[in-house]
Amino acid sequence: MLLLILGLVVVAALLVAVVTDVSALYLERRELVAAADGAALAGAQAVDEEWVYRNGLPSSGPVPLDATAAERAARDYLADAGVLGPRTNVTVSSSPTTVSVAIVTRIELPVASSVTAGTSGTAAVSASATARTAVIP
Repeated sequence: MLLLILGLVVVAALLVAVVTDVSALYLERRELVAAADGAALAGAQAVDEEWVYRNGLPSSGPVPLDATAAERAARDYLADAGVLGPRTNVTVSSSPTTVSVAIVTRIELPVASSVTAGTSGTAAVSASATARTAVIP
């Protein structure tokens, strides 16, 4: 009977450990998704003002982006959000009308990192987002 109770306690402890680590992954991913969305939207607001002043707004379709300003705006947003760090890899790319942001980071799992040695207590988390400039109907 004692052996059965000990087995149940071990299973319950393992279940708590797994739920804790998965929850940490989920919360980190939610944070990264929100940051990637915000950065892509910030970049999509970097309209190519020189083109617009020279040619006017297009009669229909998306307004063109300033690629350099869009990428800078996206990176500035991520820096202000505190997402950038030594374990974080950020890729920002833009086309004439869209901005794409991809973020990959490694986090230490609360339980697994305290139980194991080395890198087995970490996990990669990624998120990406794409935003397009305003579309004129």
